[in-house]
Amino acid sequence: MRRPVVLALVLALPAAVLAAHAPAQASPPIRQTVVFESGAEGYDTFRIPAIVRSEAGTLLAFAEGRVGGGGDTGDIDLVLRRSHDDGRTWGPLQVVGDNGANVFGNPTPVVDPATGDVVLLSTHNAGDASEAAIMRGEVTPEQSRRVFVQRSSDDGASWSAAQDITAATKLPEWRWYATGPVHAIALEHGEHRGRLVAAANHSTSPPPGSSDTGQEAKYYGAHSLYSDDGGLTWQLGDVDTPLAGVVNPNENTVTELADGTLYFNARDQNGTGVGTRATTTSSDGGETFDAPYALEPDIVTPVVQGSVLRLPRAGDRLVYSGPANPTARRTLQLRYSLDEGATWTGGPVLHDGPAAYSDVVEAGGRTLGVLYENGDTGTYERITFARVPFAALDRGLAPVVTTPDAAGGLDGVVGGAPVVVPDGAVDAGVRFAAGDFVAVPRSARVDVGAGPFTAAGWFRTDVAADQALLWAYNSGSGRDQWWVRLEPGANRIRALIDTSQGSGTLVAPGSFADGAWHHVALVRGDDGVTLYVDGVAAASGPAVPGSVTTDAAIGLHLGQRPDGANQLLGDLDDVWLLGRAAAADEIAALAAGAAVADPLVHLPLDVLSR
Repeated sequence: MRRPVVLALVLALPAAVLAAHAPAQASPPIRQTVVFESGAEGYDTFRIPAIVRSEAGTLLAFAEGRVGGGGDTGDIDLVLRRSHDDGRTWGPLQVVGDNGANVFGNPTPVVDPATGDVVLLSTHNAGDASEAAIMRGEVTPEQSRRVFVQRSSDDGASWSAAQDITAATKLPEWRWYATGPVHAIALEHGEHRGRLVAAANHSTSPPPGSSDTGQEAKYYGAHSLYSDDGGLTWQLGDVDTPLAGVVNPNENTVTELADGTLYFNARDQNGTGVGTRATTTSSDGGETFDAPYALEPDIVTPVVQGSVLRLPRAGDRLVYSGPANPTARRTLQLRYSLDEGATWTGGPVLHDGPAAYSDVVEAGGRTLGVLYENGDTGTYERITFARVPFAALDRGLAPVVTTPDAAGGLDGVVGGAPVVVPDGAVDAGVRFAAGDFVAVPRSARVDVGAGPFTAAGWFRTDVAADQALLWAYNSGSGRDQWWVRLEPGANRIRALIDTSQGSGTLVAPGSFADGAWHHVALVRGDDGVTLYVDGVAAASGPAVPGSVTTDAAIGLHLGQRPDGANQLLGDLDDVWLLGRAAAADEIAALAAGAAVADPLVHLPLDVLSR
């Protein structure tokens, strides 16, 4: 029998590997301008930024305009705004591609140096085909992900019709596919000077007879595309789809080093590295990789897209942009390397709040431009352009805040500015306001997979709004995850366990936003699932089969949803991780403020330290 695993809210990472959470300094100034505001121009949400600078000096900022909601499926247009003054002001929104009720996205632009044309790769699929259905092979080739190219010869004012190039760029066994999403490059050195190179990613189907059906997220990979005729036709370069090992490269970005070597940096989707980034190089213009993708430990980030760019005029450095929090999409930070990617160090934080995808560009006047998703309480409220003087890249950062693990070894990572309150449920507790959370990164230690688990902890609030108490692995419909949320408007606490093989929801009725301490525990066992409140079983249901971590994007989250929504405006205290499914008497003991034996992690949440 599988040894059960108990999860009682835990969060941790050694502070030495964490990026800091410090706002940018005032001098030299970093100017920021909102380019796309969600809810404007008839679009619910703008996502997936990409940016290039044309030969005329115009900045072209691309994004997906999502009509019906913030999700990755449905009616999605590809939109553009242009700036003629290095990103200080932006022109009106243009629709570059409209695929009806379907998806037209993943912009990957590049400027052809031979003609000055702006070449744009993109990826399309049917609006009702979800990523999960595509990865399971449940859609037709026409409904699945397809690759297109189009171009502009007038600085982005008008665009050609999109041409389908799927046959040349996607292998028949591939299912998911995405160009970029980030700018592509034109090579400046060596025998392939002028070649256009784009980084892309894909998933392949599990081998015939494999037991991994339903585990398709394991089969992500990265590849390159290149064109030697100015983007008119494209060829598939090298492919890295590691079906076993520690690296699982996904969304991909590329830049050219001084000697013409290409440096690729990818999102590590399901690997084992804390930093969740992986890199490789190509010495032949993207036709082959010099080696399989390897983990990049110096860039610590959640599982998310990032962007990299070489800046010859800023100390010949590589600049990487992406969230710096190891477990959540927040704290958009620049990192840089002065040794061609061998080592990386921290630069300025552009937004110390929810933030996700980004792209970087030289913006003119010794200035770096960063186009990135961000928000105040949610991650995708807007897409902002930051003008960062090269002189600001070396700005120092403050240390990270942690909360200690009484069991030893897995200290919690603290985001925002929560404070310790003396009147906790068990000794002191931690008070959360907008933007505050504690998190543990995705790792083998907290990967419960298809096994039993228990999540437990104390909460206190008097705010009548939906508030996330405990959350793990993912957010959004159809994703492997579990969570516990207080929902005062419906007079209940609700818990969800969701896998590719089933889903279970538990509801504990009652008024719990009363300013008093309450204890909550979610137990998943081999014979069923149970939600406990104040030490008593309040709801139960049948067993939910399948893994809750197959496509895990994060580890665990305390005090808000992983995307920053459902903020807890109140207190949390005393959380545990055990190596077994807790029995009813153990849950009662925890609800009485007692300890239990053999914890893997115990976060008292009574100390915050630097």
